[in-house]
Amino acid sequence: MKKPNLLITGASGFIGSHLIEEAIIQSYNIFAGVRKSSKIVLPVNPDVKVIYLDYYHNDILIDQLIDLKNQFGRFDYIIHNAGITRANNIEDFNEINNLLPQRLVQALISAENIPDKFLLVCSMAAFGPGDKKTMTPISVAQAMNPISSYGNSKKAVSRYFQTQCPIPYIIVYPTAVYGPRDRDFIEFVQLINKGFEPYLGLYRQLLSMVHVSDLSFAIVGLLKNGSKSGQYIVSDNRNYDKKELGFIVKDILKKKTFKLFIPVTPVLWIAGVIEFIYKTFAPTKTPLLTKEKINEISAANWSCDASEVWNVLEKQPKYNLQTGMNQTIEWYKANGIL
Repeated sequence: MKKPNLLITGASGFIGSHLIEEAIIQSYNIFAGVRKSSKIVLPVNPDVKVIYLDYYHNDILIDQLIDLKNQFGRFDYIIHNAGITRANNIEDFNEINNLLPQRLVQALISAENIPDKFLLVCSMAAFGPGDKKTMTPISVAQAMNPISSYGNSKKAVSRYFQTQCPIPYIIVYPTAVYGPRDRDFIEFVQLINKGFEPYLGLYRQLLSMVHVSDLSFAIVGLLKNGSKSGQYIVSDNRNYDKKELGFIVKDILKKKTFKLFIPVTPVLWIAGVIEFIYKTFAPTKTPLLTKEKINEISAANWSCDASEVWNVLEKQPKYNLQTGMNQTIEWYKANGIL
């Protein structure tokens, strides 16, 4: 049998590269959509074809999709993973995270290259944090109340698919993602390795996390198993107190640490100063530390209910935080990062 055609956008990034690996395992003919400026590190495999799609010129995009269909047949499935987590302004977030996938959908229709399912990789930021009084886990049934421009752009694209998208879709909302090739958690791990264990906020905080291999398995698995117009939160199906991450990392590294509990307010002041400096002296660059980012990562309740996705897939996550961080730290060491 011919392997089904699968387009994965954002294929050269952290999550995208793992999606490629999982799609190879699950026997797809893969089209890896990347930017020409991307540093491509993808598996060398005859089932992986690298393509460059022009999302900003509609006529060119339609012609590209027609040419691909004529040459290889239509896309059976699409995973839209492309997006940004940092931007200088609201317009950039909206353009790339919201309008770009809408243009891709319309171009697919114009090119008559319509997939059986279009899976959108969204974000828990679209929902915003859960109730901090009850600490009730976030579910797809609750209202979306994002607290950042990034979250608002993800809410907008989610609403488009739910109310206007004319083709079958699935929306996946990953929680915090970690694993090999991730760069977001390395700074925390490096600090613990140096004997410091910092926490933002003086209150209890619940977190949900997922290893990138489990996320990739779930996303690719949902192409055939997920219901059309379905929405799924993906985590490792556990919720953690923020101090558990530090305990697990220092246990793996065999380190003793000095715990630092940092109040949120002064960090917000510092982030405000940094943002002002960037806007004044480096307006084309984006600071790592922003007030919106601080408000998101310091929110008390990022717990969630991911039971539905694992029930649909009839499997449980391979990694919990202990086993997943152990494997991730081994990768950091093997690659000279730690």
